[in-house]
Amino acid sequence: MQTFQHREIFLLRLLTFCVFAGRAWQHIFWDIPIRAFAWDEHLLKTPVEALTNMTWQEYVTSMTVDTWLQAIAQGFGWLCVACAIATWFITPTRKWLGTLLKIGGGYLILLFLMYWKERFQSVGMFIEHTSQWAVPFLLVYVIFQQKNTARFRLWVKIAIALTFIGHGLYAFGYYPVPGNFVEMMVGTFHLSDNQALWWLKVAGVIDFVAAAALFIPALMRPAIWYCIVWGTLTALARIISNFTFDLPFDSLHQWLHETIFRLPHGGIPLLLLWLIKKE
Repeated sequence: MQTFQHREIFLLRLLTFCVFAGRAWQHIFWDIPIRAFAWDEHLLKTPVEALTNMTWQEYVTSMTVDTWLQAIAQGFGWLCVACAIATWFITPTRKWLGTLLKIGGGYLILLFLMYWKERFQSVGMFIEHTSQWAVPFLLVYVIFQQKNTARFRLWVKIAIALTFIGHGLYAFGYYPVPGNFVEMMVGTFHLSDNQALWWLKVAGVIDFVAAAALFIPALMRPAIWYCIVWGTLTALARIISNFTFDLPFDSLHQWLHETIFRLPHGGIPLLLLWLIKKE
């Protein structure tokens, strides 16, 4: 039975750290779509009015409620800080750190469900983040199971494929192309808006092809290399296209974490490349 090499374990530690550290920065200094759930009238109006003395209108306009929501988001941010630290100390004898990372991974799923709800319940929004919420679970498996099995590699492929299918659905235009996608293409590659939209459509098609090719042995390696390069570029584009030398620290504060927590989009394909070299 094949085991994992030190470089593969280190890469997973690093990617897991990046996800939790980047998300911690977002939670503590910026915002998360927690109000997509907390202000869902259809879901919460009845329990809110039954358990409090407030009407629904009073609840959604209450500064006290909003302060509590911000405090909850901050609390989840410190959970991410704890998980980021745990990635470097988890060992087979420290099972409680494995439990902590599983809790953190479960919270990431909840976070991306918030994004899913905020973005009109589009499936593409949820699956685009699969590589991010998958890395803590992959790390826990690697630390405690230590077996590079065909099933493990299959789960890695599925995580990559879902990420690129989700990204492709937006790039191709199945969902409305996000304005920041166009801005990043313009800012990074110095294209016009029309050129950016055309290249995004091409990238969307290649995303779909690459996702399918991961499961075809003859095409798997080219697909992996595409995912490594494009996944890394789309992560770096967040800081490259938005960085300004006039306000360098403000640019880093606002955009660097957006790059950091997306590094698994290119890092998980690199992990897969290393794993299949043993086959």
